[in-house]
Amino acid sequence: MERFNPSPGDADLRAAEDLKCVEEVLAGRSERFRDLVLRYQNLVAGIAWRSGCKREDVEDVVSEVFFKVYRNLHQFRPDHPFSTWLYKLTANHLVDRSRRAKKERGRTEMPEQISDDAPGAQDGLELDERHVLVREALGQIDERYRESIHLVYVEGLKVEEAARLLGVPEGTVKTRLMRGREALKKVLTRKNPEHFKS
Repeated sequence: MERFNPSPGDADLRAAEDLKCVEEVLAGRSERFRDLVLRYQNLVAGIAWRSGCKREDVEDVVSEVFFKVYRNLHQFRPDHPFSTWLYKLTANHLVDRSRRAKKERGRTEMPEQISDDAPGAQDGLELDERHVLVREALGQIDERYRESIHLVYVEGLKVEEAARLLGVPEGTVKTRLMRGREALKKVLTRKNPEHFKS
């Protein structure tokens, strides 16, 4: 999979390429849709992962989102970058998917992890458990903070790239990162003091 990594110099070029792909797909050249998928599949996967999707479900989410993108491509308006439209569509899809999952959830669920009594297994288990707790805590903070944290710390985008993708000033992203870290710390130390010290 190709990594989504826009640079400042080619943001306009990328937007123009995206618009051209969209127009060509709408004109009947459906094979051009592949370019959009290749360019943005990691972005969609990252959003899914950040929102709490299990690893084994991320690929399904990517497929579902791009199916939805293809069906709704005629609704895209070039007033904003394609990546922004895709980001919002993905976020909405994940909210809908989460609601459906809650309705369909059975009475019993398998635990996500089963203990392993092998020597050294506890260290890995604690680290895995901390990762799960952080992901759960991310789901409890303001969505604006969560988006910025994900784009900068998980996707590895620069602040200016995240700002461009979100359509906000760089200072706003920096503020959201700072407030997001503070909110995340509060959630983690309040709910899991044995793993996270204040």
